[in-house]
Amino acid sequence: MARRCCLFRRPMWDVLVLYIVMFCVVLPLLCHRLNYSIYYTQTLHMGRTDPFAYAMKVNNDRKKLAQTALLSRAPGTNLSHITLKSGSKVKLAIGFVAVSRQVKMRDGSTYNPGYLLQSVEAILRENPPRETRLVVCDVDSDPTSNPDVAFLSSFVSVRSKYLKGKTAPPLALGNTFKKEREDYMYCLNQTLSFDPDFVLILEDDALATPGVLDIIDYIIRTKIENTYRGFGMVKNNYTKTFFKLFTPTYMQNDFHTTKPKRIFVHILDLVGTGIVGGAFLTFVHTIFFNKVPKRSHSTLYCFFVASVVCCILAALATSRVHLMEWRRISKHFYVMFEADNCCTPAILYRKDTAVDFLKYLQTTRHNPSPIDGDMNHLVVNHGYKRFAVEPNLFSHIGMYSSIHKKINRNFFMDGMNTGIRQMPYTESAI
Repeated sequence: MARRCCLFRRPMWDVLVLYIVMFCVVLPLLCHRLNYSIYYTQTLHMGRTDPFAYAMKVNNDRKKLAQTALLSRAPGTNLSHITLKSGSKVKLAIGFVAVSRQVKMRDGSTYNPGYLLQSVEAILRENPPRETRLVVCDVDSDPTSNPDVAFLSSFVSVRSKYLKGKTAPPLALGNTFKKEREDYMYCLNQTLSFDPDFVLILEDDALATPGVLDIIDYIIRTKIENTYRGFGMVKNNYTKTFFKLFTPTYMQNDFHTTKPKRIFVHILDLVGTGIVGGAFLTFVHTIFFNKVPKRSHSTLYCFFVASVVCCILAALATSRVHLMEWRRISKHFYVMFEADNCCTPAILYRKDTAVDFLKYLQTTRHNPSPIDGDMNHLVVNHGYKRFAVEPNLFSHIGMYSSIHKKINRNFFMDGMNTGIRQMPYTESAI
């Protein structure tokens, strides 16, 4: 009787120890710097540093690294195939929508965050192939006000919308979202002038993750133009589709999304994490800690179920945003899901879709709505589809919004693979 009682109590004790070690030791140690985890502690992460000052330092460090990398290049060296038109076929054209983001600080000084500098250098660092074109679309009402554009003109093609008074000043447009739409249309048109197969439009504060062009090429070949069916490739028909390469991280976190298919995928992710983690914990427990002979299968099964629940709860405590980072191990692990409605920092278009979207924007150019609202209207009412690539291929690093004319002093973090893990983030538009 005593032996049977011991056999009953031992598994319960093992489960209790497992939960205590997992949630009171392992996760607090691993997750205190992960801002979407419930264990995130700003004090342990930044000490007594002001969050805004910390974010400014991170941005300045990134900016300095970008300047150093660009200055190490001889202007124009090996870049003619990127900046100039040629008779060769263009696979991908990348347009940067750029405005001056210099802003007055509280002490009266002027601060240039250098977002465009960082974004363009991150792409150039990837050594774009000859089938790729880059163009910076300077859409600031004062083309001389953006020092980053002047500096980058030695490295990439720059086209200014308001240069020499060729276009009406943006103040005549009245609404800031109207100017955003006009500027986006201009850059989309300039990028399409290369006659590419695919168009990538980036806001100037969209920072590429390492290996981004190789991953985009793989996604185009295996998820957009073709797809795996069994062990072979078949043609896809994604002709009326937008591909978002950045989704706000809070929308990727567990069940924030309102899309039923994404919720279903999130549930599968959780269950899969629980089963794999539970099986591993049960295996480790059986090999190293199970000293009681002839343990019944039902006892082992109970420990496995408890381990699965433990891993699911641990995944929720860590957050899906951070768990997705394992997919960056290889381009083969990136996935494509139905996208949420928000935000346009990095959008990949097929040429036909880009042309259709440009025409649609021309018909709605007087609407006081943001661009993602126009895109959502196309998806809902005109049969277009919207996919998101995960994990994000770009990070949104902007603290200053030229739409709202203000700095976001709230501290967030985005982009795990930018060389510096912590960075400022806002949901601002261009």
